[in-house]
Order: sequence, then structure tokens, then C-alpha cells
Amino acid sequence: MRILSVVGRRSPLLWAALSSLALFPGCGGGGGGDLPPQIEGYGLTVETARLSSTLHLFNFPEYLDEDLAREFQELYGVQIVQDFFDTNEAMIARLRAGGEGQFDLVVASDYAVEILREGGFLQPLDLSLLPNRANLHPGFVGLPYDPEGLYAVPYQWGTTGLGIRGDKVSIGPNTWADWRVIFDPARQLGRFALLDDPRETIGAALLYLGYSVNTTDDAELTEAEAVLVSARDRAVAFTPASTGRDLLVAGELDVSHNHSGEIAWGTDEIPAIAYVVPRQGAVIWTDNLVIPAGSPAAYTAHVLINFLLDAQNGARLTETLRYASPNLASWSFLNETLRAEHERLAVSDMLSGLEFIRDLGPERRKYDELWTRLKAGAAR
Repeated sequence: MRILSVVGRRSPLLWAALSSLALFPGCGGGGGGDLPPQIEGYGLTVETARLSSTLHLFNFPEYLDEDLAREFQELYGVQIVQDFFDTNEAMIARLRAGGEGQFDLVVASDYAVEILREGGFLQPLDLSLLPNRANLHPGFVGLPYDPEGLYAVPYQWGTTGLGIRGDKVSIGPNTWADWRVIFDPARQLGRFALLDDPRETIGAALLYLGYSVNTTDDAELTEAEAVLVSARDRAVAFTPASTGRDLLVAGELDVSHNHSGEIAWGTDEIPAIAYVVPRQGAVIWTDNLVIPAGSPAAYTAHVLINFLLDAQNGARLTETLRYASPNLASWSFLNETLRAEHERLAVSDMLSGLEFIRDLGPERRKYDELWTRLKAGAAR
């Protein structure tokens, strides 16, 4: 059984709907001014005349360390302005509607990178401006959504599995790491909720059956739909990740299908909560930094990416955000708890049973139609 405590995913927050936020508007002049012609640091010689005074970042809420942002502004004179989105789908829609010319840097999850890259919404990275890219763990180089590493730099990562109220279930922890605790009525641990997310939840049923989360086989999807109809009729609800976490903390759920970070935050409140990666496999996700094709400040975006990839800066980022770091060089700078967790990941076989969600192109309609039937209370 694999029980994790710190790898995570950002939590949707009440202020996610804020349209924009300028970080530290009183600091720095921006894009040159009194700065020297060149600034040496973090393995890169930065030509200050090429810097923009403002960098527009499109991001999930609370997904940037403010102290690091302040230091970046003080060093390079660049004001960071953030806009926020709740989901990758909302971000993709914004870029498709003209946002590619409004933002200089975007945080995008794996399959979203694939969609944006194939749609021509991203520009290739200038790797000569990213010397700290060498700090990445080898396991986060050449990922399936960007196999040549030309468009995306991994930022943080996590998994999607099960949060368990160990103090509420009668069966011991050696049985927890199994999708059967929600999908097999005879093995159900107690009250459970499924993520209100089509690819994640259909993917979980497919993994339970021994299939790929990216299958387009009609027979396999039909079998998964039958499993999900049964689970739907027994589940407390389909919930957003943060709601599932809160219900688990409140004792209204015994099991929550959820992102690892949400359960880690829940564990801070209720130590009896554990996070498990089911033995049949799970979804792994990686959030990435990408530069839109129309970015007016692409050079500045590269400078910020390289700054965040610094080993010590990467450790500070992970300690603030509480997510797992793809930056191998940063691990030795993490606090003792996080360092031990990351080192266990490095020597375990955990990654072997995980699968990335991929964009399926026209075949994604099969998932959309299945999900529509499931949420409407219908069945094939």
C-alpha cells in the first residue's frame, strides 16, 4: 500500500473569481529604469533592456509564492500581474478567445498543454534562457504531453486517489489502497463522494477495471459506465475537490475520491485522514509553465521561469504551496518532512502505476456523452 501525505493539487478558493491582482505595485520601476545593463544571477545573464515593465501571469488562485514574486520584482524591476481561472477548461477558452495576446505566462496542466500546443496557442521555449531547466528530475523530462520538452516546464505535480477517514472505517489500512472501496459494493468502506470531473472519475472506473484512463474503446467505456452508474447510486455526491475534502474533515464522508493535496490539507486538520494511491493505478498530473504564442513579454517570462527553477527558489515554492516538486535540485533544500517525502518518492515504485490524462481529440465526445448520461441519472 502506498500512503502519501504531502503531494498535492491547488485548492479552489472563494476568491478564485477575482479578475486580476497586481503584486506589489509600489515596488520597483520595471523593465530597465535604474537597473544596470545586465544582471547576473540564477545561472543567466539578463539583458535588462529586453525586460518588460509588467508580466501578466494567468494562474490558478494562490499558486505563486508572494515572497518569491516580490524578490523577482525587486531584482529585475518587473511587476507581476495575475489573472485567475478555476479550471483548465476555463483557461483554454480564455486563450482561444484572444487571451494568447493578453498573457505572458500561463500555468497549464498536462492535457491542457497538449490541447494548446496542438492548437498553435503556445510558442516554443528558448532553452538557452533556461539553464536551470537542468534541475528537473529526469522523470519530469520528455513527458507524453510535451515529449521533446519544447513548450512546457513542469511547475508542481501530484496524483488523484482516495482520502480515507481512518478513524471512521472498521477495516484496517492494508485494504484501503484499492478502487474497490468505492466501486465494489461488497468492499465499500462507507460513505463516499466522487470527483465532479469527467476525465478523473471515468478514468478511476477504467483503472478499477484494468483499462487505460485514455481508452477510446467502446466496450471498455460501456463497462466503465455500468460501474459508475452503480457508484452514482451509492455515492453521497459528486463534489469539487475542495468540497470533498471539507466533507471528509467534517466526518460526513468516510472516503473521498480526491487530489492528493486536498487530502494533505485535510490531514493537517484531522490527522486520522490518510491519502492512498490505489494499487490498480491512478492519475498523475503535472502543472506546467507555458508561454502563449502571442505573449508580448516572452523574454521576461523566460527570466521568471528560470528564476523559479533555481534550486533554493524551487524549495521555497514547494514549502509554500505544499505540492510535490519536479525540481530535483531543490529537494535537498526542503524542510525535513518534505525532503523525506520526496526522497521516498525517488526510491519507490510509485510512479510506475500512474497515468497522465491525454487529450483525445474528436474522441473526447465519448467521455462527454458518458458523463452527461451519468449526471442526468440515465444509463446506456
